[in-house]
Amino acid sequence: MATHIIANSTKDISLIDEMDVSLIKQTMDKIAVFQAVVQQTLRREHDYGVIPGTLKPTLLKPGGEKICMMLGVNPEYEMMDHVQDYERGFFAYIIRCTLKKGTKNVAQGLGNCNSYEKKYRWINSDYIPAGIESEKVRQFIDKYGRLKYKIPNPDPWDLSNTILKIAKKRAFIDAVLQVASLSEIFTQDLEEMQDFIKQEELISAELMPPKEAAAIKINFGKYKNRTLKEIYKEDPKYFEWIALNSKDEMIKKACEVMKEAAQIKEVQE
Repeated sequence: MATHIIANSTKDISLIDEMDVSLIKQTMDKIAVFQAVVQQTLRREHDYGVIPGTLKPTLLKPGGEKICMMLGVNPEYEMMDHVQDYERGFFAYIIRCTLKKGTKNVAQGLGNCNSYEKKYRWINSDYIPAGIESEKVRQFIDKYGRLKYKIPNPDPWDLSNTILKIAKKRAFIDAVLQVASLSEIFTQDLEEMQDFIKQEELISAELMPPKEAAAIKINFGKYKNRTLKEIYKEDPKYFEWIALNSKDEMIKKACEVMKEAAQIKEVQE
């Protein structure tokens, strides 16, 4: 055992002895320069996103494609494994992405996705539909102070193509992050979650009734943790400011719904 460890250590030392330190330094310098160029070139919210509470920005697919163009590499995909169970509504894919420059393999990445991931297995609902067993329902309070329910996705069969695309995208980003040590400045895995949250909020906003809009709580400013209804009554000018300046589309939509409801009430009266 001791002889084996010594032998391995000797091989490691031999590899280091064979290295040209000056060439290594040149390579590391080039990597640093390329990383700086990438950071200066990519655009926030288009090529990469920043999610509060995370340490690194998330590389998005358009950003990965720009990096591939800079390097002159092209992605090729291979399906490593998959499950398509239409009876249970379960789909899973494992994809390998290879970045190639001509015939040379530059980097490889793996990505997988399945329909049991919570963002695909569950959907948000304002109520519990008839026929849904209570033990299969999860309730939660969203960031606007509203009671919501997570219910099993009633149409998992529609997800097959979406699951495949997400697996391919994850494999692609995984491969790109291995080029020039870009994992030092970017991460992955959060892009589709960010998109999913935005989509859920936009759908919810379009269907929002006035009563629900009035109950939304503000999480900033001097009226933090107060509802829009309370602000509307106590400080109409500040309410108008929120309606015009809030960067939260859900809150802007709620203000719009409340103002429309108030106008209808005035006409009826």
